[in-house]
Amino acid sequence: MKAKTMRQTLLILIFLFTIPSTYSQSLRTYSINGYVQDKESGERLIGCYVFDPEKSRGILTNSFGYFNITANEGNNKIATHYLGYNDQSISLIIINDTTIIIKLTPAQPFKLDEVSIISSGFEAKLSRPQTGLLNLNSKDVKRLPSFLGESDVMRAIQVLPGIQAANERSTGISVRGGSIDQNLFLLDDAPVFQISHMMGFFSVFNNDAVKDIKVYKGDIPANYGGRLSSLIDIRTKDGNLQNVAVSGGVGIICSNLSVEGPIVKNRVSFIVSGKYSYLGLLYKRIESNVDLTFYDLNCKLNAVINNNNRIYISSYNGNDNSKIGMNANYHNNTLSMRWNHIYNPKLFSNVSLIYSNYRYTTSYSTETNNNSLNYSWNSGIQQITLKAEYNYYLNSNNTIDFGASTTYKNFMPGKLEGNKTVIDNITKSEPFSNRVVDEQRVQEYAMYISNQQKITEKLSFKYGIRASLYQDMGGHWVYKLINHQVVDSVYEAKNKTYANFFSLEPRIGINYRTSNNSAIKASYSYTTQQDQLIMKTNGGGPLDVWFPSDNNIKPQKSSQYSLGYVHYMLNNLLEASIDGYYKHMTDIIDYKDGASFLESSSVYTINKTSYNFEEQLRAGNGYSYGTELMLKSDFNKLNGFISYTYARSFRKIPDINHGQTYLSPFDKPHAFDVFLNYNATKRMSISANFRCQSGQVTTIPFYVIEMWGKALSGYSNRNEYRLPSYQRLDLSLTIKNKEHPGQYYHSEWNFSITNVLNHANIQYVNFVSSKENPNIINAKGVSMLGIIPSVSYHFNF
Repeated sequence: MKAKTMRQTLLILIFLFTIPSTYSQSLRTYSINGYVQDKESGERLIGCYVFDPEKSRGILTNSFGYFNITANEGNNKIATHYLGYNDQSISLIIINDTTIIIKLTPAQPFKLDEVSIISSGFEAKLSRPQTGLLNLNSKDVKRLPSFLGESDVMRAIQVLPGIQAANERSTGISVRGGSIDQNLFLLDDAPVFQISHMMGFFSVFNNDAVKDIKVYKGDIPANYGGRLSSLIDIRTKDGNLQNVAVSGGVGIICSNLSVEGPIVKNRVSFIVSGKYSYLGLLYKRIESNVDLTFYDLNCKLNAVINNNNRIYISSYNGNDNSKIGMNANYHNNTLSMRWNHIYNPKLFSNVSLIYSNYRYTTSYSTETNNNSLNYSWNSGIQQITLKAEYNYYLNSNNTIDFGASTTYKNFMPGKLEGNKTVIDNITKSEPFSNRVVDEQRVQEYAMYISNQQKITEKLSFKYGIRASLYQDMGGHWVYKLINHQVVDSVYEAKNKTYANFFSLEPRIGINYRTSNNSAIKASYSYTTQQDQLIMKTNGGGPLDVWFPSDNNIKPQKSSQYSLGYVHYMLNNLLEASIDGYYKHMTDIIDYKDGASFLESSSVYTINKTSYNFEEQLRAGNGYSYGTELMLKSDFNKLNGFISYTYARSFRKIPDINHGQTYLSPFDKPHAFDVFLNYNATKRMSISANFRCQSGQVTTIPFYVIEMWGKALSGYSNRNEYRLPSYQRLDLSLTIKNKEHPGQYYHSEWNFSITNVLNHANIQYVNFVSSKENPNIINAKGVSMLGIIPSVSYHFNF
């Protein structure tokens, strides 16, 4: 019976795949394939819409600028739409499969006699069966008011509908009510586990090196997995194949410099882009014991072997050093080696070897007349992935993506070491409570297949499935917990598998064109997250700890349903959209009431240093829902958007909040955003960004009592209270220096003001017992940013 059902399912899939191709056999067809690239630099263009204007069908270039479109024998015409470039139309006489390189010319950024933008690509948005997908590039990021003189990728993403900053200090994000760890950040396919600098004020993504950003809020493609809420896919520039180009900038906190150019013209190129913060040097003039410095370095090599083969090697290296009371150092490394190969016009492949590493160390040292104390905390995670991805252009109505990957991960959750010396006539050392969480290793396998299929001129689907196997490997102590306390342990042999988690994750999206300028979209996605994160704060930060799912902590799972509608007006220059979603999550984790990260509640220990933090965690269910509205304008002189988001997020976890449903730390019901960019003249532009949203939830102490010589606090229900609403207005003025005909050097000044209204946005509350009466608790709200002016200078040649 089971075999019969499988045969029936297979026949149905074959039928769906072949209906459009059978219909098209009345005429002989051929493939028009190739790449779309920038005419001046040779940079491949991601997401360019290549289409047949007469038949109203088209395709987006993939992540490497490749496309394949089916054409009938004889006279044909193909055209392109890509934001920031002039539209192009090409006439062809097709007698066999044809390969072409389409070279697009960057459009003039501003012309007084133009009313509309150069090219919006609205047709692609109306046709793709995907909800919750947002596209950005480095130019979009620069349009927003800078923060302390810096254009920051994550600050730009935080203002998009459905996405909220964890807090004002953090570059971390909550997407549709999810937690900080539920977002997958990829830099040239390499995962980035820590995205912040300076304890959260800046992100690690250097905008000068960025080419394309895709933000998936709901319908994550089947070739990606491992997170519940979102995928942020960031691609860096390939390097100029034609000429050497230099760009950079100087701000009050950071400076950056990028150099790119050909090693072999039209064949091999490079780009090196770096950023360095000298804030620590300024601080040292005031306080010698304070240090705040960081740097980013992006490098990439791009080699065209021949028409069918291309190799990319890209790396990222980032480092932070801070010293404010304690020393902290955290380090990010990624390396991606990718090989593009075209087997034939219909089959494109990409094989990647990817390495990612994140480590951090904090240390503290103090000395008094009678004693000294020194300790350090180390943690990190390493990952190596080998994967193969394929795009098969079956016919004009079906594009099939499939592939497989294998990943090795090494988790180093934490190691606390130290010593204490007491001087009392005789110098002696006292024991220090060391804590060690054993290293853990994981092997993960995944495979996927999906198809984007056009059923009729109005109806299209994208459906697929991802299968993954997550295996915990031995070589460390494994704990058995009963009632959340360690009662036993066993040492598992190295490379022995002691826990397996298999997951099947279906994804489906539907798009229906209701008219030439509007469409309805719907999607369902099931995702699994095996990697877990313990966060010191809800905003996320460098001191967070990654660890794998195991016998005690199961993988998180999510089912998300989305429904949206998009409509274009005023000659497709004004976009109105509404998206609704419901997300149900299981096995999500949170701290138990009264948890202490470095304390164990069990009486069972292997030795004095063993520690199992899983005792402090509880798992349960959560759900979120919301509605996102946006009105976006793409006029040349005035562009931007207005958005409103209504979103709720809840959790219900045993042993937390007396087992009752409580608000997620990321529940912010209302968010209203306005971003406007006005090109006043050819040399001057003004931008403004205003955000007003609900305050963050918090738990407050009601009383303090003394018992057995200790002060014990009684707390409200979990996240029962909400801080005051958040309001912030940022302004920016950009003035380009006057240019002369034939001038190669271009420069501009940017003047920005952060928090123009100087609104005190409370980020958290400190609770302190009254000195007069210890039973009285005083609350003091803490805000992070007042009004901050900044200036920066940028250049390129």
